[in-house]
Amino acid sequence: MMTEETEGYLLDTNHCAYILNAKGKQKNKQSQLEKNTIQAVSSRIDAVLHISEATLGELIYGAEYSEQKEANLQEIKAFTEVISPLLIDREVWQLFGETKAQLRKVGKKMPDIDLLIASTAKRYRLILVTNDKHMALLDCLSGFFVERENWAQPD
Repeated sequence: MMTEETEGYLLDTNHCAYILNAKGKQKNKQSQLEKNTIQAVSSRIDAVLHISEATLGELIYGAEYSEQKEANLQEIKAFTEVISPLLIDREVWQLFGETKAQLRKVGKKMPDIDLLIASTAKRYRLILVTNDKHMALLDCLSGFFVERENWAQPD
């Protein structure tokens, strides 16, 4: 397996949604989660941001299910021209399978899509930016560490 050295951040679907939902809203109409995320992104102007192909799938699902399907699909297209999705390759799938088995052995279950996103972050050696409580399940595993930050709800 060849591991590419990448640096930067992998935005989980929730942080992408905060950014996309805040777009075009007046600041006083943005939720606190949206404001915090936008502020965190703005303060990291030189940071390299990525998303997983799994996140792209979740964003497309949300757009397809929404009332403003075409507009939302266009927003996602523009968003992914700036922040390109990282490939879910064989190494990501290997990490996913190994980690899912380890979680099961210790009696823990995590949604597959969340585990796929976390596996993408680990494979590309990125800091996972998430507001997803499921990601804490990974802390019980000794061999799976992904640094995490929550820009939506900073400490």
